[in-house]
Parts: sequence; structure tokens; C-alpha cells
Amino acid sequence: MKTGIFLTARLGSTRLPRKHLLEASGKAMLAVLAGRIRQGFGKAIGRGDAVLAVVTSDEPVNRDFERLSGEPIAVFYGSKQNIPLRHLQAARHFGVDAIVAVDGDDILCSVDAMRVVADALLEGAEYARTTGLPLGMNAFGYRTDFLSRSIAGKEQKTLETGWTYIFDAARMSSNALDLGLKAPDSLRFTLDYNEDYEFFRRIVEHFGAGMITASDKDIVSYVIAQDLQKITDPIAQKYWENFESVRAQEMDRG
Repeated sequence: MKTGIFLTARLGSTRLPRKHLLEASGKAMLAVLAGRIRQGFGKAIGRGDAVLAVVTSDEPVNRDFERLSGEPIAVFYGSKQNIPLRHLQAARHFGVDAIVAVDGDDILCSVDAMRVVADALLEGAEYARTTGLPLGMNAFGYRTDFLSRSIAGKEQKTLETGWTYIFDAARMSSNALDLGLKAPDSLRFTLDYNEDYEFFRRIVEHFGAGMITASDKDIVSYVIAQDLQKITDPIAQKYWENFESVRAQEMDRG
């Protein structure tokens, strides 16, 4: 069984242009994420049991992912407005049976959480997700055949925000991952605004070369100790308002 670890990203963001290519310690933000994944899944990738790829929309601006600094990675171009369809297209292209879906904005998404999800899918779960980590650090994924059934009839929809509603809730399993410390509920690890970039830049530059193996607990402990949440607190409400607005628009379009 082959697993695809798909980083969903695009370079056409209006709030923070080309955000995935912004750098810290000489590496693009997306390369930081890719490097941590390659470290954690290196053996499976080397054996051909897993593939790591940026899965993006088929638009000229996204060709720059092919020049991603700091980490070699495959790039797949698919549906422009339907992320689950794009994942299905990529799954068929790479010949994978299961997908760990990682939002490219979640620069420090937990590799341990990804492994929990991948293992659950390998053991037969159709959909799996983790809980117990701050927003942007949990992971989720699904079997390719489950995705194919779930997207059937929805191929023409715009599905970019909050689209997991397409899955049958009765067939979704949850795998709790205990972080080992209490993180504030409002803590958010996602790259959407310039303040978020400053938040991630501070973390990446602090850990330096050790960023590739830094644990979730080490990362969250550092953020709490340095009170880095104060950097992103001013735009937290704006983030959620935009998220809910876009999701509502997509659902209204049916």
C-alpha cells in the first residue's frame, strides 16, 4: 500500500502573496514543512511506500514551486477550485492508496500526527484525523477509494475552505494524540497574514538546524515561553471571519 503526503498550496494568495516561498534561516516556509516530513517519513519515501508532493492548482503562478529553495519535492498540478478533486487527481497520478492531507499553510504541522493518520489508513480506516494539538498542527487523511466515492457528483463545485463536510461523518474515525502539555485554545499555527509569517520566522530562526527534528512539545513550549501568540493575536478575529465567510460562500453555491 502506498501513501501520498500531499501539501496543498498555491502562490496566488492576496492576503500574503507567495507566502509559501517566504524564507526563514535561508529556507522557504514550505521547504521547512517538507524537510520535517522527509525526516519523519524518509525510510518510507526511500522504499517507494510513500510520496511527498506539493499538490497545487494548474495555474502559471504555481510553476514557481518547481524552484522551491531548500528541499527537492514533486509538484502536481490539478483542479483550480476543488481541492479534494485535485487530491484524487494526484492520487491517481502517483498511484497512492491513501492520502495524508497537509495544508501548506500549516508550516509546523505535526509529523507525529501525520504518522498516526498514515498508520490508521494503512490499518483500514477510510478517514482518520488527530486531535489534541493547536490549530494547524493536527493532521487528517483518507483512503483514495473513500475520497473517490465522496467526491462523486461534486467535481464541478468550488471546494477550497471547510470542505471536509463532503465526507460521511459516520465513517470518519478520530485518533487522539496527547501533546503532553496544555496549550491555549486560541493558539494558531497557520500562515495567512504577515503577522503569521513573523510568528513562524521567529520559531524557525530560534531552532535553526534543529527545526527539522524539533518535537511538537518543544515547539509549543517555546511559543508559550516567549509569548509569541501576541504576534498573531491582533489578526485572529480577522482570520476566523474570513474563514467563515469563504466557507459560507462555497456552501451557498452548493
